[in-house]
Amino acid sequence: MKKAFGNFKSEKLKKFEPVESIENLKCEQCKKTYTLHKFESGYSYKDGCDCEMIEAAKASQLKKEVQAAFSNSTYDESIKHATVNNYKPQNESQKYAKDTAVEYVTNFSLDNPRTIIFQGSYGTGKSHLAFAITKALRDKGYKVAFMHIPDLMDRIKNTYNKASLQSTDELIDELSNLDLLVLDDVGVEDTQHTLGKLFSIVNKRQNLNNIYTTNLSKKQLIKSQDWERISTRINKNARRVKVLGEDWRETDSW
Repeated sequence: MKKAFGNFKSEKLKKFEPVESIENLKCEQCKKTYTLHKFESGYSYKDGCDCEMIEAAKASQLKKEVQAAFSNSTYDESIKHATVNNYKPQNESQKYAKDTAVEYVTNFSLDNPRTIIFQGSYGTGKSHLAFAITKALRDKGYKVAFMHIPDLMDRIKNTYNKASLQSTDELIDELSNLDLLVLDDVGVEDTQHTLGKLFSIVNKRQNLNNIYTTNLSKKQLIKSQDWERISTRINKNARRVKVLGEDWRETDSW
């Protein structure tokens, strides 16, 4: 009985022993010599080279940063499940907007930053497309956030509280360092102080990837000196995409 148990134990331990070991291999990255151990399960381990472990740690850290960035997003529950695929265009302008969204995600690059402005009346799907882009790029491993501007301004005001864990400057810096920032509903804020903070954000986001949505035309946005400064920054090198049509929330066409 004892011998049978010993044989059983031995068979179990074999699963933790390599089925093949290849010595004197050289890592092209760190140039170190290592032994490659291969196991029955398909798992392999490089003894003498830590490059894979370092890369895995970096990937894990990036995943945490991506999740942390997106967790700052503020959005309406109605677009929570928005994707580019479930956006149903009702006319040519909406079809063009959808095609633009697909192209933006496909060719997204940190080396070639681009800004899009989705402009149109209420309920044409501007926020839907912008949030869909945000989620798609998050899933590709980019640090992104979608901020509904009224909620963002509330967040900024909350930083003035002594109990706040984040200062105003820290919040602005955090948004400034994202791979993509989406600012939803540009033009709704109208107090001088909050406009000053919004200017700080869009000013720091120049030459980076941005998406803005607005119900206002380029001319309508220039309604005060503060808005003119903001509008100048937003429109710099931006591609304006008009999303026309009826309010789908009223017609229930989606």
